[in-house]
Amino acid sequence: MAGSLVRNIVAGSLSKRQRKQTTVRRVPTVCLVFVACAAWIAGQVRAEESANRPIPAADPPHVLVIFIGGIDSDPTPAQIAGTELKNRGNSGMYQLCGEIQDDRIACEYFNWNGTRAGDISAKKPPLTAAIINRIRAHLDQNPSGRTVVVGNSWGGHTAWESARELVNSPRPLAIDRVIFLDPSSTGRAIARRPNKLPINIKQAVNYYTHNVFCWGPWTDERIRSIDLGDPALGYVRNGKPAYASSFDPQAHIAAEWDQRIHAEIKADILRFIADDDEVTKE
Repeated sequence: MAGSLVRNIVAGSLSKRQRKQTTVRRVPTVCLVFVACAAWIAGQVRAEESANRPIPAADPPHVLVIFIGGIDSDPTPAQIAGTELKNRGNSGMYQLCGEIQDDRIACEYFNWNGTRAGDISAKKPPLTAAIINRIRAHLDQNPSGRTVVVGNSWGGHTAWESARELVNSPRPLAIDRVIFLDPSSTGRAIARRPNKLPINIKQAVNYYTHNVFCWGPWTDERIRSIDLGDPALGYVRNGKPAYASSFDPQAHIAAEWDQRIHAEIKADILRFIADDDEVTKE
């Protein structure tokens, strides 16, 4: 009997210790759950605050470069889709436009009649209005921005027309640089070869062949003319392309796709940006 009583007392004492130990073990678990819940709630609050916080607007590209293609130079569907092989397709200007990758530059392509890629056959093309509106939108968004226009063949004439209309508008604007690539006005209704450069074009480069249906050289002091047919300049190799011929449509087309000219235009644009950056730092 006494033995049983002792065993019961001992068992009761052990039971109390076990319950106490169990209670002690559970406290940390409850605390962890509480801490985890608090952390989750705090995380949700921070996420909501972050979602509601306005995202700073990215600075717009400082320079707008507009490429204007020539007659019947609308890009192919494969070019537009980005699946065309390099140096294949219907528009060398569209290819060149896509090759310039720089966060400071926004490159856009227009056909000579102001339509976008794939829409050259539009019944009512916007002509120069679309290009002028894009230039205005760029400068309205970035008043200190710069503008470069690259025009090939009929696109060269469109570049000239755009500049002329900008300078004659109620709110004249300047174009910092125009690069003409074998520009031509032949066959464009009543359009003729311009006899002077609009005063709002600050600088220009003119790549030209000897084709009689193209503009040829300019004498304006703002223009740097590059004679593609001059043997000393090395654009012609083994007589090809026939840039010095007085009538060779294939040479005119070749100029649009000439990889050396493309490389020089890209370098010219990037150098223009670099020079502009140096002026900004000063």
